[in-house]
Amino acid sequence: KSSLEFNVHIQWYNDLSDVHNTHTKWACLILNHTWHFRTSYIYDRDDLSNCISEFNSFHVIWKAVDDRTHKEPLNPHSITFKQGKEHVKEKLQMREHFMYGRDELILFVCKPNMNGSDVLSLHDIYKRLPHYPVIQVHWEIKYVFMVPYKRTIGIERSNLPESVSIQDITISSNQKTKFNPLLYERDLHKLKIIQDAVNVKATRNNSLQKLFHEVIKNKYLSDLIEQKVIKQQIKYNEDDGDGTLILNDKILTILNELKILYHDDIHKQMGYPLQLYEIC
Repeated sequence: KSSLEFNVHIQWYNDLSDVHNTHTKWACLILNHTWHFRTSYIYDRDDLSNCISEFNSFHVIWKAVDDRTHKEPLNPHSITFKQGKEHVKEKLQMREHFMYGRDELILFVCKPNMNGSDVLSLHDIYKRLPHYPVIQVHWEIKYVFMVPYKRTIGIERSNLPESVSIQDITISSNQKTKFNPLLYERDLHKLKIIQDAVNVKATRNNSLQKLFHEVIKNKYLSDLIEQKVIKQQIKYNEDDGDGTLILNDKILTILNELKILYHDDIHKQMGYPLQLYEIC
């Protein structure tokens, strides 16, 4: 084994253990079984993992379906080609689950095709390449994951109304219609109600719309918002970087709406694929 070789080990996992309290899931990374890192943004973990991989003498590169390049540090002396593929597959599964809630494998194809020689160590396969072991090799990987059936949502209902007459429904002019983006197909008639109600209000408030459009066009929108009052209520300090703001749901009402949506039964059953900022 060459003294020039340097090996690092990277392990991924997704942490949803505190999702009910923090409304956040974490994309985690363990370096050399010792150092633990966590990020709330999947691409941050990708970038950190790629950066650390550069320290490894031998690593594999491939492109994901979103066209991002990934690097995987592997020890060619202790891992076979087959084991390397399984290692990459597990990481892709965690990545897909974190981003989209998809972790059931449908397709996984890795090239080069070893034609039954995938039990050989990576050392035996690549040792004749120039500059080995300080090299990077390219694998072409195609993969597809899906949301497991147990986490899918049934949307059929036998008594789905074919049409709903807007005349049969009374909506107060002061009533704000709440829209839940996680609607079932059986709730399509609700969208019709919302659409018709919005169209009616738009017609009645046409003059106000024109005025508001003029305000935005002339960049005076901020004059309609009492930022100073809000900043005082939540104890905003421009020089404070420690995150000591008072996140009062009654002041910042969108916070409470976000939490309700985040813990919606549909989102929970899907495995919390969305982050708070994505719901925003």
